[in-house]
Amino acid sequence: MAKEEEKELDLAVKNGQVIPTADGEEEIDRDGRETWKGNFDFLMTLIGLSVGTGNIWRFPYLCFRNGGGVFFIPYFISLICAGIPLLFLEISLGQFMTRSSISMWDICPLVKGIGIATTIIVFYLNIHYIVVLCWALYYMFESFTFGDLPWQDCKPEWKNCFDDRAKTAHRSGLSEECLAYIKNNSVAARDSFIGAGCGHEEYYFNTTLKTPSESFWEYQVLGLSSGINDMGSIQPHLALALLAAWIIVYCCIIKGVAATGKVVWFTGLFPYLMLTILFFRGMFLEGAIEGVKFYMTPDFSKLYNSKVWLDAGTQIFYSMSLGVGAMTAMGSFNQYRHNCLRDTLIYSLVNSCTSIFGGFCIFFILGHMAHEMGVPVSEVATGGPGLTFVAYPKAVTMMPGSQLWAVLFFTMLLFLGLDSEFVAVEGFAAQVMDALPQLFQYKRSREVFITLIAVFSFLVGLTMVTEGGMYLFQIFDFYSASGLVLLFIAFSEIVSVAYLYGAFRYTSDLEAMLGFAIPVYFPVCWLVVSPFMCVFIFLFFIVDFAPLQYGRYPYPLWSEAFGWCLSGSTCLMIPLGMAVQAYRYRGNLSRLVVPTISKHQIHANTRQPYILRGSPDDCLDNIKSYNVNGAEMNGGGTASKHDGVPLATASYHTAV
Repeated sequence: MAKEEEKELDLAVKNGQVIPTADGEEEIDRDGRETWKGNFDFLMTLIGLSVGTGNIWRFPYLCFRNGGGVFFIPYFISLICAGIPLLFLEISLGQFMTRSSISMWDICPLVKGIGIATTIIVFYLNIHYIVVLCWALYYMFESFTFGDLPWQDCKPEWKNCFDDRAKTAHRSGLSEECLAYIKNNSVAARDSFIGAGCGHEEYYFNTTLKTPSESFWEYQVLGLSSGINDMGSIQPHLALALLAAWIIVYCCIIKGVAATGKVVWFTGLFPYLMLTILFFRGMFLEGAIEGVKFYMTPDFSKLYNSKVWLDAGTQIFYSMSLGVGAMTAMGSFNQYRHNCLRDTLIYSLVNSCTSIFGGFCIFFILGHMAHEMGVPVSEVATGGPGLTFVAYPKAVTMMPGSQLWAVLFFTMLLFLGLDSEFVAVEGFAAQVMDALPQLFQYKRSREVFITLIAVFSFLVGLTMVTEGGMYLFQIFDFYSASGLVLLFIAFSEIVSVAYLYGAFRYTSDLEAMLGFAIPVYFPVCWLVVSPFMCVFIFLFFIVDFAPLQYGRYPYPLWSEAFGWCLSGSTCLMIPLGMAVQAYRYRGNLSRLVVPTISKHQIHANTRQPYILRGSPDDCLDNIKSYNVNGAEMNGGGTASKHDGVPLATASYHTAV
C-alpha cells in the first residue's frame, strides 16, 4: 500500500469510516450498530433459535407417520431446494443491509410489507411459544421428589382416570376367555367381550378413560375446560411458571446481543449433553430396538402420498425458523465481511442431524414403553405436546430412577425452548428499533422497550394459562405462524430478491461483501427451484387442509375466523404495503424497485475499504446511480469517479 493510501486509510480510521479488525483487514463502519463479539456467537445463536422443541416432538412423529426412513428423501430434497437457499438469503440480506427485517427491505421498497409481516409473526411467536416453557418449568418442578412422580398413579379428583394398578387388580378376577378378548383389544371384540359375561370390565374398550399421565396433563397442569367458549380462571401454578420463564428470558437479552451471544453457548449446548445422556440410557432399555425399527423402517409407497411432501416441506420451514424475520435480524448483527455462507451450511447440517438424533432418543424410550405395556409402538407414539407431556412422562415412570430422568428431560426441554424464545424476542426488538430509530435515541431506550415487550407479552400470555388456554394456544400455534403463512412470506422474499432486485446482481453484491465467489447453485435456486418448491408445497397444503381440532373437540366457527384473522394480519401486510408504497411514490413509480443503500455498501463495491472524503452525507448527496461499468442510470452524463475515488465497479442503483 502506498504512503498516500496509508495516510488516507489512517484518516478514515480516525474519522470512524473504516474500522481495522484484529487480523489487520479493514472492517466496514456500520454506523455504530452492535455486533457479535465472538467468531461463533452468531452460529450458536442460530442453533439456539431453531433447534428447539419441534426437533423433539415434531420430527420423530412425522418420520414414523410418513414411512419411517423414507421420509428423509423428501425432507432432504426440501432442505436442498428450499431450506438452504432461503436461509442463506435471509441471513445474507440482514448482513448486507445491516438492518433487520423492516428496514432491510430498503433494498426493494415495493415489498417493505414483507418486513412488517415477519415482525408481526415473530410477535405472535413470542406470546405463545413461551407457554411451552412454562409447562416444562412446571413439570421440572414437580419432578423434584423422592417419592413417586405425581403422574404415576391416579388421584380421586381425576375423572375417568384408570391406572395400571387398577387394571392389574381387576384382571386377577377375570376368566381366561375375558382375558383373551382383552388381549385382542379391538373394537370388533367388544360385543363378544360383553356377551361373554365381561361387561363389567368394559373399561378396557372405553376410550374416554385416561391414563394417569393424561389425567395429570389435562386436570392438574392445564385444568382443561370443556372448550374455548369456557375460558375459566387463570391457573396460579402456570401463571407463576410463565412469570419465571419471562424473567429468565428478560435477563438473557437485556444486555444486548453481545451478552446474548455468550448465553447461547450454554443454553445451546446443554440440550445436546442431555440428549446424549438420554441416548445412551435409552439404547439399553428393553424394547428400545423395536422403537427404532418403527422409527426408521422405510415404506417407499409413502413417497406417492402428497401428505409426505407437505410434512417434509413445512418441517424444514418450522425447524429452520424461515419466514419469521428472526434470521434476518440476527444476521444484521454480523460483521460486514463475516462468512455467513459457512454458518448457513454448518447450521443446516446441525439442525437436521439434531432432529434425527432426537428421534432415536425418543423412540428408544417409546419402544421400551410399548414393551412394558405389551402393545405396538404405534399405540404409544404421538406428536406435538402429547408426546412431550403425556407419552414421555408415562414412559419415564417405567424406568429405574424415574425422578432423575424426568428432571433431565424437562430441563433439556426448557433449554431447548429458552434460547429459541429469547433470540426471537431480540429479533422482534431489533426489527422495531431499526424501523423507528428516532424513538430509540435516548439513553436506556432499548432496555425500556425490552421491558415493555416482556410485560405486555406476559399479560397477553396469561390468557393461555387459563382453564381454556390450551384451546387458544392451539389457535395461535396453528394459524399465526402456520405453514400457509410461512410459505407465502418465503415465496415473496425469494421472488422480490430474484426478480425485482436481480438474483445475479445480488450474488455480485455478496461476492463483493464476502470476498469470494458464490456458487451458482444459489441464484439458480432463487430464480427457479425454491419458488417452485414453495408453490408445490403450498398447493399440497391447500388440498390437505383440515380444520383445527383439539383431540376430538371441534373448534367453533368464530374461533376459526379468529385464527384466519391472525393469518391475514401477516399475509395481507405484503399487498397492503405495496399499495401504500405505490401511493407514496405515485409521481415516480420507478423508485419502487430502486434500492436505498448505506455508505458501507458503497465501500464494499470496490472490494476494498471505500474511503469517503468529507462527511458521508455530503458524499452520498452527490452520488448518482451507476451500472457495473460506471454509466449513470438516473442522472445525466457519465462518471467514473467521485471526489477522486473510483466508482467504476459500482453495481447499485442508488436513490438519494
